[in-house]
Amino acid sequence: MFENLSADLARHLTEGEPLWRKALVVAETQGIWATAVYRYGRWVYTAAPPGVRPPLKLTYHLLHKLIEILTGISIPASCQIGPGLYVGHFGTIILHSDVRMGRDCSLGQDVTVGTRARGSRGAPVIGDGVYLGAGCRVLGPIRVGDRAAVGANAVVLRDVPAGVTVVGVPAQPVNERHGPAARSRRRPAKAGSRTAVRRR
Repeated sequence: MFENLSADLARHLTEGEPLWRKALVVAETQGIWATAVYRYGRWVYTAAPPGVRPPLKLTYHLLHKLIEILTGISIPASCQIGPGLYVGHFGTIILHSDVRMGRDCSLGQDVTVGTRARGSRGAPVIGDGVYLGAGCRVLGPIRVGDRAAVGANAVVLRDVPAGVTVVGVPAQPVNERHGPAARSRRRPAKAGSRTAVRRR
């Protein structure tokens, strides 16, 4: 627990800063609160001695609910998340209990990572170093590759290859939407049309 939490804090804190400054960052950053409670809950359910687990579970659930109320962030202890998680802002960040996420991932505000509607099953698997932008939705049994990025307000419903940035609804790779290949696929304007006149 402490090793992973230390890696989480390292994403927020600057090396060499005075101790009072680091304490202030921890006190003011709701994402750190939520991450710390998640790490505690994960330890309780996977590593705590069985004899003391029941009261620790009760403590965790109370803290988890308090974090949800105060910050709008819900990261269940059953999520599998690698070290170095960065949650820089608070506000409606919801992870499904079956989510798996690699190390050094970053979550913007108003992010949902979970299943699709109508009783469907399967939650996303997120790779290492992935950035999930503000307002995005990553839904269903899909994979987001290492170092991929999901743009703000994107809705991701299919796999994202490693190192690719996706944007839009539904999300598509940036080079498919705006790159040379996308422009070459556009139909040429008919002669005499307003578009053709403007292009001249």
